[in-house]
Amino acid sequence: MSKRLRLSIFSRKDRDIISSLPDSILYHILSFLPTKDAAATSVLAKRWKPLWFSQLNLHFDDKYFPDAFAFRQFLYSIITIRDNTLPIHSFHLTCCHHGFYYRKDFYNAVYAAITRRVQNLSIDLCYHDRYGIMRLPTLVLTTKTLSVLKLKRVKLIMKKKDHDVVVDLPYLKVLHLESVCFTYYQDIIKLLSGCPILEDFEAKDLIVKSSRLNPLLPSGRDALSISNLVRANISSVGIELDWLRNAHHLCIQVWRNYGLNGMFHNLTYMELTFKLPYPTGFTKWTWLTKLLQKSPKLQTLIIDEINVDTVPYYNCGEWREPTTVPECLSSHLTTCTIRNYSRFNCGFQFAKYIMQNSRVLSTMTIQSSKSIDTDTKFQMLKELSLCPMISTTCKPLLI
Repeated sequence: MSKRLRLSIFSRKDRDIISSLPDSILYHILSFLPTKDAAATSVLAKRWKPLWFSQLNLHFDDKYFPDAFAFRQFLYSIITIRDNTLPIHSFHLTCCHHGFYYRKDFYNAVYAAITRRVQNLSIDLCYHDRYGIMRLPTLVLTTKTLSVLKLKRVKLIMKKKDHDVVVDLPYLKVLHLESVCFTYYQDIIKLLSGCPILEDFEAKDLIVKSSRLNPLLPSGRDALSISNLVRANISSVGIELDWLRNAHHLCIQVWRNYGLNGMFHNLTYMELTFKLPYPTGFTKWTWLTKLLQKSPKLQTLIIDEINVDTVPYYNCGEWREPTTVPECLSSHLTTCTIRNYSRFNCGFQFAKYIMQNSRVLSTMTIQSSKSIDTDTKFQMLKELSLCPMISTTCKPLLI
């Protein structure tokens, strides 16, 4: 909500205009406000009090409070005053400035949301207590009402005392993880295996504390396939590409040689960001053409190479012309974008290969790396324009 709209709610001049609106409109307006601002509307008139008390979306952010004690007092006053029979559709908890004095306070806040049948749970704990990253209450992992779960800077423990934690999230469709800490690599498999209808998955900067395997958990890297997956955005270790083979829309940061055992039959959009260490024996271009062979319906391909300016000569393997043309190039690929393009590392050969074999290509955009000067860029455009193209409707664009 804009600052102007917030001010108008509290402005004496506009109070009568706002108050004349029907309850349904006022309720909708309050749903956009942080819970602290929504609660403050009760001073305007008696009519406002039941409106914000019945809010189904609660957003708590400690940046609006002078210290952790004030934040804790406000959070629990809202939960205590609120009717226990009312569900909570959305519960967002952000603690990046003060946090909680005690872990019990964090657990109680999350427990209050879970017991009120929360559907959308978002937790960001960028503030750590003296014991480090706070653990997520294991009860969250068996919350049947959850459809959206977004976690940032929390710890997930899959073993509690002498028994394993059960993961059962039958209705979860959206799972976003950022800087989430796991004990074992297999804990990630266990979490994803407990989300049978997951459609939207994001993972960024996951932390795995131990390289050892937990004998009570599945150890195979090929033991998982997210069957209902529609969208995946991955920039983290610990996630295998083959787990994502049912996705329609895929963005992934490539930092090693991922295994390619299955077909990506549903994939129509793919964005690959190569972040390869130096030196590397990864045969990038062979791997990439193999991935195209396994993506028969691919329509959009975006390639980004973020190390090209800092390490322009690292070895990604020699270019080898594929013996067969992938099905996606023959009949589906319409858009191709190559970012941070240079004539090194076989980039020119790959661009040429795409243009020579993509029958329905309509857009071929090549973004040169920042280190390339104008004259070199002109020469690159000339080279690309001389390459034969099988598509009659596409011309390469160099920017």
